[in-house]
Amino acid sequence: MSAAVDKAGGGKRHWWLSPSFVIGAMLSLAIVAMALVSYVWTPYSPTQMAILKRLQGPSATNWFGTDQFGRDVFSMIMVGARNSLAVGLGAVGIGMVLGTGLGLIAAVRRGGILDNIIMRTADFTHAFPAVLTAIMMTAIAGPGMLNAVVAIGVLNLPYFARLARGAALQVWTQDFIQAARAAGLNSRQITLHHVLPNIAGILVVQATIQFALAVLAEAGLSYLGLGTQPPNPSWGRMLNEAQTFMATQPWLAIFPGAAIALTVLGFNLLGDGLRDAIDPRLRRSR
Repeated sequence: MSAAVDKAGGGKRHWWLSPSFVIGAMLSLAIVAMALVSYVWTPYSPTQMAILKRLQGPSATNWFGTDQFGRDVFSMIMVGARNSLAVGLGAVGIGMVLGTGLGLIAAVRRGGILDNIIMRTADFTHAFPAVLTAIMMTAIAGPGMLNAVVAIGVLNLPYFARLARGAALQVWTQDFIQAARAAGLNSRQITLHHVLPNIAGILVVQATIQFALAVLAEAGLSYLGLGTQPPNPSWGRMLNEAQTFMATQPWLAIFPGAAIALTVLGFNLLGDGLRDAIDPRLRRSR
């Protein structure tokens, strides 16, 4: 079923025209486009200081104003988007690949010792507050973008492991799986050729949601000085540096804060729209 019935109008309403998907896709594409453009162009160097231009408000010359060192805030936000998305992509990649693999193994060994070990470990990891665990891990390993990626990626493991296991168990009960067994395929072949393709959609939806959370976590770590390190711009560290000037130069906090909020909102709405597309029950109920 590719479209939901619009009961009010009597016609078909495609999922990709839903407000969640459209707004989420537009915001996400805008952030990604800004990050990609920053590789080839920014109005000014995001690390070049100009003390004579320090703490200037938004203008035609500096669209978002300048910070306490005279750096262009808009240029810093552009490069900060690149760093935030890189951390989010790396962290979600680690969590998705390793977590999905563990979840599929647990589904194959359901009820066995390996299944219990994987799931109890996931439950144990999931029981701790994610941000506090990331702070602890980066504090032990040392601050930096790579350590932030690893820390946030490890925290994504239980989400993907539990989701992959639950979805895979549903697929394993289908008739075509029994047909594949009768054809002589082993568990590994069935998992790769039949189970994984059938759960890929919900994993992508979860990835968009976890991506938004990873961006937020990276901003929190950078705010505490444990994430992206100077001179690389970071939205979280920009918020930290703006604290002193909140009363007199509020734009220093408003613009990076808005960038974080719009990025998280965009990917969450995108995930919601994709979920509507993948789950036919949601489409039929609208």
